[in-house]
Amino acid sequence: MKFKEFLAENLPGVPRELLPSKARIIDKIALIRIPEELDSWVSEIGRLTLQYYPRVRAVYRWIGVEGIERRPIIQHIAGEHFRVVEHREYGWRLRLDIERLMLCLGNSYERLRLSRIVTSDEVVIDMFAGVGQFTIPMAVTRKPRKVYAIEINPEAFSYLKENIALNNVQDIVEPILGDCKIVVGGEIREVADRVVMGYFGGTIEAMPQALRGLKPNGGIIHFHELARRGKEEEFVSKVCKEVQMLGYEPTVRSWRIVKSYSKTRNHIVIDIYCRYKFNNY
Repeated sequence: MKFKEFLAENLPGVPRELLPSKARIIDKIALIRIPEELDSWVSEIGRLTLQYYPRVRAVYRWIGVEGIERRPIIQHIAGEHFRVVEHREYGWRLRLDIERLMLCLGNSYERLRLSRIVTSDEVVIDMFAGVGQFTIPMAVTRKPRKVYAIEINPEAFSYLKENIALNNVQDIVEPILGDCKIVVGGEIREVADRVVMGYFGGTIEAMPQALRGLKPNGGIIHFHELARRGKEEEFVSKVCKEVQMLGYEPTVRSWRIVKSYSKTRNHIVIDIYCRYKFNNY
């Protein structure tokens, strides 16, 4: 029986269309989106979630994220109250505090995709490293020559360092605590074959620094952002125009929808090869 059907069967007075269709599982924690209309049934939904998923020990209601550091807004609704989890995916592990830091399970395929296209001779800059959600898969799977992982949030940075050790990639990854818009283009510049911009909500503001992080003969930027549904291609063109205005020649290698974000917007990633217009390479 599917999760939504299970809830509907046990909550006959609740409008079926409002019930969540699934829970996201991280380690032994279940995360569920529950609309405001079901506030009166939150505890009961939490209890039923524990019944449906035998391995789950704690249930949290996912509300959203806030601030430049994208801290999760969640509410413990059932089971044990523990926060530190270890998420396993395709051979790598990521440890984090679920109440303080974000790991988007909907990005699972994108983490795998990126880890498969990096090569062993590359230098990579991860501008918004978080707890290592893109850095660790790349380092574990492809073992590139170097990954500079930059994170501004001290709590996330602490887990980033822990995850580097947990996955035994200390020789590959250099974690840097700081603002990527100061670090990249400053102390780290013209070194990267590939720059990962795994963030949305103002990513374009860091494009000048990302471009300065690339090697003089060019490189690839993986640009994440939210685009209006049905207008994704227009948004891709807009990003390319911004790159051109900054003095670089963009070539879109590919773009894809990572996941649906809301009723009107999709999370997309654009792979753009960028080369400085005015060099002799």
